[in-house]
Amino acid sequence: MEGNIHEKISQQSRSIRELIYENLKEAILAGRYEPGFHLRERELAKEFQVSTTPIKEALRQLEKEGLVISKARRGSFVSPSVMSSVEEITLARAALEGVAAGLAAQKRTEAEAEQLHLILNTMKKYTEDKDVEKLEKANIAFHEVIRQAAKNDYIANQIEAVRSFDQFIRKKALADKGEHQRAFDEHYAIYEKIKDQDGEGAEYAMRNHINRTKSFALGKLKEESQKKNK
Repeated sequence: MEGNIHEKISQQSRSIRELIYENLKEAILAGRYEPGFHLRERELAKEFQVSTTPIKEALRQLEKEGLVISKARRGSFVSPSVMSSVEEITLARAALEGVAAGLAAQKRTEAEAEQLHLILNTMKKYTEDKDVEKLEKANIAFHEVIRQAAKNDYIANQIEAVRSFDQFIRKKALADKGEHQRAFDEHYAIYEKIKDQDGEGAEYAMRNHINRTKSFALGKLKEESQKKNK
């Protein structure tokens, strides 16, 4: 497991179950636990240095999201259809972020529009420098400003619920440096629609961006899987 999870558990105020859930989810999405992998509760409890109770709770949550399946008297396993779940949840995220962009276009202040423009300037620099780590952070900031500008807590909370899927897709896409300019151009198109207060155009541009990124990232994953199985 990436990092030292038992240190994180002692240092952070979030619940143990939440931390374990997030780490297991990241491991599944990143392919460290492959489809069909047996998630043995006692082994996981030993690894995380906790009781089996928060492990069971985390696995139940992952089952609700379609990432884990439970088999009677056998235990929990990584779902064989993990990528289908990722794709479908990303489609839902595209719809949610699209609505947020549309609302942001209608409600944004001049200061928020300027903030988006400033972030785009940094994204342009990081794109030219091919600085993946800083580009990813600027990307996150860009989307967060849009959610704030939408001024709708319900939509923001729904988007937050699928945040780890978003991070997984973004990291996979930005790992390919040929994707950087395409992503920048799409972010700029979203910004222009929001600046022009074109709600319908902003929603369409955001949906198109997320769905195209999703298709690109999952395509890369498929290629990697095929090479691995040769």
